[in-house]
Amino acid sequence: MSNIFSIGLSGLQAAQIGISTTGENISNSTTAGYTVETPVYQESAGQYTSSGYLGSGVTTATVQRAYSQYLTTAVNNAQTASSSYTASYNLATQLSNLVGSPTSGIATAITNFFTGLQNVSNSPSDTAARQTVLSDAQTLATQINAASQQYDAMRQSVNTQLTSAVSQINTYTQQIASLNAQITSASSGGQQPNQLLDQRDLAVANLSKLVGVQVVQGSTGYSVFLGNGQPLVVSSQSYNLGTQPSSSNPQELAVTWQGLNGASAASQGAPQVLSSAALQGGTVGGLVSFVSSTLDPAESQLGAIVTSFAAQVNSQNALGLTLSGGAGGNLFTVGNPLVTSSSTNPDTQTTVSATLTNSTQPLTDNYKLSYDGTNWNLTDTTTNSLVATQPNGAAPITIGGFSITPSGTVSAGDSFMIQPTAGALASFSVATSDPAAIAAATPVVVSASTKNAGTATVTQGAVGTGYSTTNLPVTLTYNSTSGTLTGLPNGTTVTITTPGSTTTSTVTINSAATPPVTGVPYNPTTGATFTITNLTDSTGANATATNVSFTMTGTPSNNDTFTVAGNKSGTQDGRNALALSNLTSSTAYTGSTTLTTAYANYVNSIGNTASQLQASNTSQQSLVTQLTSQQQSVQGVNLDEEAANLLQYQQLYQANSKVIQTAASLFQTLLGIFQ
Repeated sequence: MSNIFSIGLSGLQAAQIGISTTGENISNSTTAGYTVETPVYQESAGQYTSSGYLGSGVTTATVQRAYSQYLTTAVNNAQTASSSYTASYNLATQLSNLVGSPTSGIATAITNFFTGLQNVSNSPSDTAARQTVLSDAQTLATQINAASQQYDAMRQSVNTQLTSAVSQINTYTQQIASLNAQITSASSGGQQPNQLLDQRDLAVANLSKLVGVQVVQGSTGYSVFLGNGQPLVVSSQSYNLGTQPSSSNPQELAVTWQGLNGASAASQGAPQVLSSAALQGGTVGGLVSFVSSTLDPAESQLGAIVTSFAAQVNSQNALGLTLSGGAGGNLFTVGNPLVTSSSTNPDTQTTVSATLTNSTQPLTDNYKLSYDGTNWNLTDTTTNSLVATQPNGAAPITIGGFSITPSGTVSAGDSFMIQPTAGALASFSVATSDPAAIAAATPVVVSASTKNAGTATVTQGAVGTGYSTTNLPVTLTYNSTSGTLTGLPNGTTVTITTPGSTTTSTVTINSAATPPVTGVPYNPTTGATFTITNLTDSTGANATATNVSFTMTGTPSNNDTFTVAGNKSGTQDGRNALALSNLTSSTAYTGSTTLTTAYANYVNSIGNTASQLQASNTSQQSLVTQLTSQQQSVQGVNLDEEAANLLQYQQLYQANSKVIQTAASLFQTLLGIFQ
């Protein structure tokens, strides 16, 4: 009789556990991280009798989580990628909105500036037109400076988010380590603490949203590692991350591995800066990727555009005459490349200054300059390739597009980060407030005599970099017998270029040569461009004019004359202002695109990046949804199933109660027999 009672009681207890587990599932159906639980029943050990082994009821072996390691890992990995895309996309969208349209903002300001120069070329003595150009220049500078502030604000936003994410990572890793210890202790009795396991898995899921990690399950719990194998959690110990100013750009933060949580700073040593390879995925990976792949390159690209713009305008203005007749100077100012000394340099007082050797086509990648004790080595950190090696010598030292000047004593192991255009946006400014400083006139005037009988014509002339017009004019006379232009002093060098040809020839006047060279050949059927690279005085000893050129076409008659003279006034000549305005179509920046096209490409590239990230983010979120649905079909609570289970356990409880009631009735009947 007692066996029937015990069987009924075991079934009653099993039903109670089933009802309790089902109630737990229902009450936690919306709890984040909860894994559905199921009681696992097994038959109790039988008792031997002469009639065979008789059962002794049911035993609840355990309450088991419906946990899938495979699906959980898949969801976490997908969420890691999704969080990375989300962080990058949100920031790229902000940057795209700040940059705006390729035809507005800076592009409009550049166009207005060149249009104003066109007006100056038409009225070079008009002070109001010149003042308008300076106003347009200041508007452009203001917009470029504002772009610098926007980039700084974006960088500060990234730093804030990065600091917050690192702090959260440390919180989760400490929580996982603590749960490892609690789970190990709670499991010593032979049963798994489902509630603690759920908490740990939820902490790992939240950690995966912040940074990509690898989880290894061992006898002492979860071990969590970064992508490069750096540990975050090992058993009950956690390791902290931190941030510090980047060695390549102090305005940006680098993520560091600081070592064991709770250990003294002295025992840890210096924090280890983590590479981008260690920080793949998650919010942190997305932030780091945005800075290195979008923010920094975009700022460098815009910096290169404005650097080239200033260089082209300044160079052309230097080839003209101001309103007062003086040589033109700079209209814009742009800072030199930013050079940052490595914190590991033996002598922190040693610095290096750098300038670009070709500001018209500035470099856009970032570079590392290192000294090995004998040579300077320049490495492109964007492509991780060695660019150039140059022995140490007298400053300035030219290497890989830079002219560098060390200050102090350089030592083997010294290194410096060079950002060619990092400071261009903030430092861009108008160099003058004087409207007369616009060099609208060209310093040379070439003309044909009104008495000429031939059909030859000449352009008004132009000058090149480093020009001189000292002791001009000089008169050239055409000799039809020899087909030459004569009148140049001995020693004068002239370079001749035939239109449509890339081949040039050079002639040096030397009347004492055999045969004597007294003139410069001219072919009327093709025409020619003449560049005087060394015009001497009457003694033939001193150069008086250099880099002066003009083009002749048509057929001159014998003794026709042409005069090359210096321009004495800048009030009526607007040729150089026209040349300045024509820079809007110059392709000197890249050799194939204009400045306005380059700016449009810059804006479009940011927009394209945002669009690509949006597409990737949408696709990845869809994958997360799909995998989460699969995971929840295994691990999640299905209320319909739980309702059916509740009914089943209720019936089981009632049936076992009936067994006990029947056993009690039989016991009473048995007692009645003996009374």
